[in-house]
Amino acid sequence: MNAISRLSMKDQLVSAVRGKILSGELPPRAKLTEQDLSEEYGVSRSVVREAMLVLEHHGLIVSTPYKGSEVASISRDEVNDLLIPLRIHIEQFALRLGLERWDAPHFGKLEKALQDMERAVRDKDVIAFNEADMHFHALIVEGANSDAASSVWNVIDQRTRMHLAFQTGRGGPLKPFLADHQSLLETFRSGDLEASLAAIAFHIRDTNVPLLGLLEASPDQSVKKTMTKQPSSLK
Repeated sequence: MNAISRLSMKDQLVSAVRGKILSGELPPRAKLTEQDLSEEYGVSRSVVREAMLVLEHHGLIVSTPYKGSEVASISRDEVNDLLIPLRIHIEQFALRLGLERWDAPHFGKLEKALQDMERAVRDKDVIAFNEADMHFHALIVEGANSDAASSVWNVIDQRTRMHLAFQTGRGGPLKPFLADHQSLLETFRSGDLEASLAAIAFHIRDTNVPLLGLLEASPDQSVKKTMTKQPSSLK
């Protein structure tokens, strides 16, 4: 019973802090401390630590040894000039290496990722949708069976999660994003490499560039904002 209560409290805290981050109430680079969150929400510091690990995994906060934790930030320049080109290059590289060898089980994994997206759309669960989205694209890279491609993908994984966390859900309904992935999978099924290369490039640009305005204009590491404390106990 204690374990269930503990898990429930952690999930409530994750939801509360995530809501503040995605609404802008907690701005990028706002400092987060275990003590402040513990006092604000009336939970133990161990629960706070567990919640912060989840938030970090989802790309919403960044923890640095000896410096503490803060709300993540990502600029439109980083996404437009670095992440988008890198993602296109890695996923096209993976398709060139692997598409012709994709078998029924691999397509089954991609289809399962789409089913997870569909469920997230029905539930209006942005976090679950982003997880399924990341898994779908990771499967493209995995299908190359290339250590080099996987290594580079792992390097940008956290920044990509951070990007999706700040973008998805703010740009409108999730259903169009699902339709984009469904169309992409159909192109892959055709086995047409050139069409698949063009489709993945278009998909990554088309689903992200129109929403760049939702991100910060540029990072400013000199500005540090602190949390506004308000009584917000969890029940």
